[in-house]
Amino acid sequence: MNNNFYQTPAGVPEELEIQTSNLRLSAKCWGNPEGMPVLAFHGWLDNAATFDHLAPYLKEFRLVSLDLPGHGLSEHRSSGSSYHFSDIIVDVLEVLHVLGWQRFSLLGHSMGAGVASYLAGTIPEKISSVILIEGLGSLAQKAEKMPEILRESAEQWQQLPHKKLPLYPDVETAVKVRHHVGGIEESSVRTLVARGLQPVDGGFTWRSDPRLKIKSRHYLTEDQACAFLEQITAPVLLIEAENAKQDQWKELLLKRIPYIKNLQHRKVCGDHHLHLDNPQEVAVVIREFLQQISGKA
Repeated sequence: MNNNFYQTPAGVPEELEIQTSNLRLSAKCWGNPEGMPVLAFHGWLDNAATFDHLAPYLKEFRLVSLDLPGHGLSEHRSSGSSYHFSDIIVDVLEVLHVLGWQRFSLLGHSMGAGVASYLAGTIPEKISSVILIEGLGSLAQKAEKMPEILRESAEQWQQLPHKKLPLYPDVETAVKVRHHVGGIEESSVRTLVARGLQPVDGGFTWRSDPRLKIKSRHYLTEDQACAFLEQITAPVLLIEAENAKQDQWKELLLKRIPYIKNLQHRKVCGDHHLHLDNPQEVAVVIREFLQQISGKA
């Protein structure tokens, strides 16, 4: 474990490795070691580089962006294991123990915003502030849907050994494939792909664990998800992308906002990855929020 990290010249982030009880996790770090500690989480199938464009605008932070298990440079879970949302919370609690942080802020995008939401509801006494980008909690399911969900997940699990990893002849092909999915600028795609690809025989493939694409075996119900949100005591900033077209998520955001005691809701120009595509404006909104809650505005 390397827990003695520092800011390299010219704003270059430092790479950090954190050994938990059963996983080696990687992270990118920016900023003054004595600055405001912020633990940051990326979205599903993204990686710690998701905050590469935003971090230079937040130099007052000690920003640690984690590669969640199975993503980026972090280890995959052991053979036979699955990726449950609740397990991520336990992993992050171990990371915080290694870092030795007693009070800190959270930053999350999409799935990472769900991680930050539930973590803030689990240990509210340690959280100074929560910044959520395009997410509030996780996807929930009705209780009566659970048998069907478990069946689908089991079928996907059984088919996994027969699936082949995508193979790209070069990095440019991988960039084009990811960019074709839409909702993100090519420059932002390149940032994620640079950390998300690994060389293999015949070309390149993704570093992320293929098991991440299997439907989860377990979801929270909406009541359970909101119970976590109700426990959050820290001020929360929710940043929504003006141009994002995920109607299901927009409905969830509006439905869940009333469960947060102290929440500011801001819309910023951009699509789902607006923190990569439009980092300067996102940073302005974040700084205004922090100044306001600290009484400096």
